[in-house]
Amino acid sequence: MNKLTECCEKAGNLLKQHDIRQLYRLVQFIDEEYQQNRWPELLPIYAEQQYPEDNHAISEILAVCVNALKCGYQWSLHTHYRRILAAACISAKLNPDPGYWKQRQLRQSLWLSALETLTLSSPDIVVFRYWVEALTQVQLKRIEPSLAFFPLLNGDFRYRFWALLTQQDTFSVRLTGQKFSNEQNKQTAVLLGFEGKHAVVALIHKLDSPFYLSPEESANWQINNRALTNEQLNALSSHRLMKQEQQSSVQQTPRSLLKAINRYANANGALNAVIQQVNQLPFLANSLHAAVQQSERIGYSEASRMDLKQAYLWLGSKRASVILATAFLQHQFSLNTIPLHKNLMQKLGLLTTLLQRLSDTTSINLPTPAPLLALLSGSDLFRHPELIKSAKWPRPKYVEHCYSTSWVGSALDISDFRRSKQLVKRWQLPPATERLLDPDKEENDELSALFFLSHYLTLSTYYPDVSLSSSVKSLLKSSCQQLKIDADQLTKIKTKAAFDSHCYSPL
Repeated sequence: MNKLTECCEKAGNLLKQHDIRQLYRLVQFIDEEYQQNRWPELLPIYAEQQYPEDNHAISEILAVCVNALKCGYQWSLHTHYRRILAAACISAKLNPDPGYWKQRQLRQSLWLSALETLTLSSPDIVVFRYWVEALTQVQLKRIEPSLAFFPLLNGDFRYRFWALLTQQDTFSVRLTGQKFSNEQNKQTAVLLGFEGKHAVVALIHKLDSPFYLSPEESANWQINNRALTNEQLNALSSHRLMKQEQQSSVQQTPRSLLKAINRYANANGALNAVIQQVNQLPFLANSLHAAVQQSERIGYSEASRMDLKQAYLWLGSKRASVILATAFLQHQFSLNTIPLHKNLMQKLGLLTTLLQRLSDTTSINLPTPAPLLALLSGSDLFRHPELIKSAKWPRPKYVEHCYSTSWVGSALDISDFRRSKQLVKRWQLPPATERLLDPDKEENDELSALFFLSHYLTLSTYYPDVSLSSSVKSLLKSSCQQLKIDADQLTKIKTKAAFDSHCYSPL
């Protein structure tokens, strides 16, 4: 039995049994395969043409699954988030009622959240599910995209759906493996995929010689409903273009840049090597130019005439490294990766404002700029189990420490700070920054007091009545004494910071 047939049989069993575990195992299997090969994109066509029973229902189930996984990669969703989205899309096709699935022992909160009816306050996964459903209907019903997407893009939720539209290079409005016939020369071709706005197709008898069709040229090719043969489907599933070349929008750590920076800082390498690496990431180059142009120590006209090398030299190696680290992390963490991404970014924005405001109030200099320090402080939360599995922020009941993981109610665990430690070392940030972010190196000084108060104020803005342990109460009291700040001042700082950072809060 080939994999296409196996997946169709599993989908057919789901139609009869609605078993949650079988459903998720099917999604997991398809996702694991899809990371290496694109043959799962053939499943809707295969089910429709080759599977004898319930072919339309099975084709639809597999189509929403593949679309959800494909969109999940385009949106850079975390693996767990991506698979739960696909599972929720399938279960919604089987039965859209969340109560039905609760009776069938579904307890996964993120999955259940995805089955909710769309409202203005719906979590992103609900919006994603509606989007995937609309995309699937365009493919399976062969209707014009505007008819399916018009209500979404022009309705009450348009600002949410337009954001998804801008993240996609093109609509996959046709199914991989679909046959098309040219109205003019009567040639028959099969769709292999898309590259940007161009369709990649190949003549049936020349699958190894694909060619591109522009949107205008595609108008001459109409769908041919004659089924592909088993030999043709097998040839397509093993086609060289079906090998997956995943282009994730998540920017990986620029190791070559870091190596060049470290060599230059230690007088073992040339500045040209650094500039060459920075130029490969335009958003990093822009960050250096912007830093020079915003400086009060140089005129704008003079700054705007500087090339990248001159800007780097003017800033100096240490300052340039901090600017590059900030820009890189802001870019990396701005991408959709976890269900509660927006909530986390809001809290980090508030933390940034509080760090800067407390620094200005107390005249205590931060070892790295507030935006970078805040991003480093929360970097491990982007992979925290509590935030990956839930559509709603976990409400902390008891606070035992004043690091960012207290925001989700976690006890202090040194292993929770692995990512922030790695980032500090990679970007060669000051030792004082490393000490702030490492509970093993905690110090009782004014800078630590400022750091802990900022984290506590961030949490208390959202949860003002949260319970504090005796050690946290003692820490906050001593921190206020070190910084010479009383309770009234703290309240004013918190209120002003919440207003300035535009975070959602009860204030």
